Amino acid sequence: MYGTEVTKAGQVIRKSRNLRAMRDYARVSPVVAVITDKDPGNAVRGVLLVEYADGAESRASFASHSIMIDWVRNRRTWRGARINHLGGDMGYLTKPGRIAGA
Repeated sequence: MYGTEVTKAGQVIRKSRNLRAMRDYARVSPVVAVITDKDPGNAVRGVLLVEYADGAESRASFASHSIMIDWVRNRRTWRGARINHLGGDMGYLTKPGRIAGA
């Protein structure tokens, strides 16, 4: 997949070549869940799933799982969402078990 799409009830409602569609739709409907995982076909890559309050969802693929984790952490508007990091690696900015800035 190239770029990101926001889908609702199987229909594409927003699309972009980068992550903008995902970020902009968070202004329309709050983010309720974020799931990050390693790509099953390539352990270095990361896969991101974002679920919105109105039932829409978005998926994105990152070249680096660690960069994706740090990118998700930096989204201030997503801080109230349920965030699940499934891949085990917790990003470049922190060491396992330590919160950045602590």
